[in-house]
Amino acid sequence: MNGDPELLKMIRQGNEESFAKAFDHYYTSLCYFTDKYIHDLDESRSLVQQVFVDLWIKRDKLVIQHSLKSYLFKAAQNSALDYLKHKLVETKYLNDIKPEEIIVERDLIEEAELNARINAAIGELPEKCREIFLLCRFEELRYTEIALRLGISVKTVEMQMGIALKKLKSKLSVNQHIQILVYLFSKNNRSLLQGK
Repeated sequence: MNGDPELLKMIRQGNEESFAKAFDHYYTSLCYFTDKYIHDLDESRSLVQQVFVDLWIKRDKLVIQHSLKSYLFKAAQNSALDYLKHKLVETKYLNDIKPEEIIVERDLIEEAELNARINAAIGELPEKCREIFLLCRFEELRYTEIALRLGISVKTVEMQMGIALKKLKSKLSVNQHIQILVYLFSKNNRSLLQGK
């Protein structure tokens, strides 16, 4: 969303129309992004709604170093991690809990924290690489869809994805890098079936 700085400025000033515009633009993708962590779409919607409530309530005090988009996705990520940790603590105190269920919850937290490290590395990518990578990884768009949305060629998308993966490889451990490749490989297989 190219108007992020101006939009954020208007939200800080209490402009409800700008806030509604940001909500409409980011809400759905934030819900799906959050759901990748907690695997509960209804709860994801609640968490994302709270992110927007907090944005509005604290709008004149928030320190947003990058873009509104980066802030919203980071806030949603933190909410998802907090939710998983709270759920794990809650689960431990249930009398009828089975040991294997606690292990599953712990695994979810470890997976979420691993994703957080990956997302931090993604945040350091050049702007165009990052934008294309996020569209591919989080919005699950095919290369042709990304090219159409950004007004660039499919070849450019492929080149930028190559740059992104090369830079991520230099910043992540082998296991973290493999996790990204497995995700993208399975997605690209789906893309090929649907027509890239």
